[in-house]
Amino acid sequence: MKQTQWSLGKAGSAIALTLVLGACAGAPYVDSRREAGQREPVGASTPDTVAICYSSQSATPEEIYKLAESECAKTGRTPELTDQTDWSCTLFAPTRIFYRCVAKPLKP
Repeated sequence: MKQTQWSLGKAGSAIALTLVLGACAGAPYVDSRREAGQREPVGASTPDTVAICYSSQSATPEEIYKLAESECAKTGRTPELTDQTDWSCTLFAPTRIFYRCVAKPLKP
């Protein structure tokens, strides 16, 4: 009986830890870090390429695209998906997705 109670306690702890870590996963963000006093970014984003860090547990593809869209709109362009890498941002936002900012299509 003691073994069963101990196993249930471990399982409960594992579930609680999973819920806590899942709650820590925040909103997607643009990886546009800069060093103090420097003009050039050290993050993966540039004016031509938007890099967004996110967790698939807390962000939808629509949210991620809207973030890329708002960044590309700063230069009058629209985002085009180019690449994605896993485990390249933070523990709570492990995936980095890249969008190239391209000219908006001409309206006929």
